[in-house]
Amino acid sequence: MKKKRIEWIDIAKAYGIIAVVIGHALVSGTTTHIIYWWHMPLFFIVAGFFLKPIDAKKLSAWQKFFNKRLYRDLLIYFMAGIGLILLYSILYNEDWQYLVNHLSRLIVGGRTLNLYTSTFWFINVYLVSISAVTLLISLVKSRWLQLGIVLTMLFLGTCYDKITWLRLYSFQTMPWNLDIVLIAAFFIYIGYLFFHTNYHWIENPAAIAGLVTLAGTLIVLYLNHDFNFQFSMKSHEIQSSLPKVLVLATIPLIFSFGVMGLSYLTAHFEGSFILATIGQHTMIIMYLHNALLDIASMAGIDNIATKVIVALIVPMLITLVKRPVTKNRSLYLDS
Repeated sequence: MKKKRIEWIDIAKAYGIIAVVIGHALVSGTTTHIIYWWHMPLFFIVAGFFLKPIDAKKLSAWQKFFNKRLYRDLLIYFMAGIGLILLYSILYNEDWQYLVNHLSRLIVGGRTLNLYTSTFWFINVYLVSISAVTLLISLVKSRWLQLGIVLTMLFLGTCYDKITWLRLYSFQTMPWNLDIVLIAAFFIYIGYLFFHTNYHWIENPAAIAGLVTLAGTLIVLYLNHDFNFQFSMKSHEIQSSLPKVLVLATIPLIFSFGVMGLSYLTAHFEGSFILATIGQHTMIIMYLHNALLDIASMAGIDNIATKVIVALIVPMLITLVKRPVTKNRSLYLDS
């Protein structure tokens, strides 16, 4: 049987992808810095909702995991990457050297991906991280030990600034940003722990008010220069006046769960299905929005809000062309 889809999760994903698009449309600035605190951690936390232990000693269990969790995303990753690299080369009249160089970067992944494929690093880290956390929760039964392991990984991920011993395509990085898994695995596990215990506390008005108040207080303190925190997962940029492991283990979680609480409240308003629909199309928006923002600029559109709307709506229209629009608002969630 299919399980009833939880609408506020889709709405939370919608807020996350809107933040991603706005962050890239603005390029830089205070608003972008605050958005970067939580928008990618939110997606990794949500990814943890849908994980469950498998029989890690059986090859068939891993084959099923690969077919269900990895294969389709890998296929889309390469197909979308090839298509967007070809599109950029046509629009900017690039030569064969550019084409070969950037197509090969799809294999190396991570920070080497830029221009229209700059967000593809997320897919690299996502696929490796859900595999790592699935292995962890399948082999280690104690949740305290599981938590200790991911906290240790997070600490290790904050102990260095950049990968300096490996250079790929002029970038100091590991293939597929493998070192970022140390950080992403923490957020994914927190999502797994949250969703597989008693996640209904996020629906409590007092909890929501507390999270939003904490997030607002952090923003005020940041704007008043009482502390510094800049965070970019792709670039492994972690700058903070406080201990790095402390801010990464708290600030992204406060904002992400605050967004989830607000999403739960949003689900009770008329018209929330619009955000829920956006949330169901986050991956295609993630893939296409950089290209669409650039094309909008080429078309002479300078207004940030208009560019963001274009980058959100066009991918959904592309999806709707491929399949009929469902009129049934009973949503379903993959188990």
